[in-house]
Amino acid sequence: MAKLFDYNNIVWRFMGRVADLFFLTLLWAIGSLPLVTMGASTTALYYVALKMVKNQEGYIWKSFWKSYRENLKTAAGIWCIMLGMGAALGFGLAVSFPGQGAGDGAFFWGLLILTVFYLFWLTLVFPLTARLDTGIKGLLYLSFMTAIKNFSWVMFMVISSICVAALGVFVFWPLLLFGAGIIAYIHGLVLVHVIFPKYNWNN
Repeated sequence: MAKLFDYNNIVWRFMGRVADLFFLTLLWAIGSLPLVTMGASTTALYYVALKMVKNQEGYIWKSFWKSYRENLKTAAGIWCIMLGMGAALGFGLAVSFPGQGAGDGAFFWGLLILTVFYLFWLTLVFPLTARLDTGIKGLLYLSFMTAIKNFSWVMFMVISSICVAALGVFVFWPLLLFGAGIIAYIHGLVLVHVIFPKYNWNN
């Protein structure tokens, strides 16, 4: 019975982690308003999630806003660039969808392939912003090249994001209350244990 109320009990540790992920998702949602600050909020989300994976998170509130403030300018710049690229790709896909016009099929599939690479790039750019300080140009370059060199693992990260979102939307909506935190934590596991060690980025 004593073990049941022990804070180090696996059940209590799990419940504590669930609560942390809910709180982290809430902070991310708050920090993403207005939309222009979503890059800084996502960077802070990953900053805390990476620390969680290494059991170094400390006070989540303090860690989140510390990263948010320190990376606001850089992350906002990256977010505007990535948002513009995403909007251009989305518009291109919409107007070139097969059946919209003659000869558009090849262009559509070409854009679709570019969109896949864009998603891979987007998946890594904010975790790297949380971890490295190389300026906007350096972070964009490093995140793109890292995504290409670790294609299979980044594919897993993208698919896991889609699965969590789909489960929340179509199966169990309360999952959305933890969604951003869960996704960042899953990504953090891959980054900390697989990708970052290759480049000594855990130090």
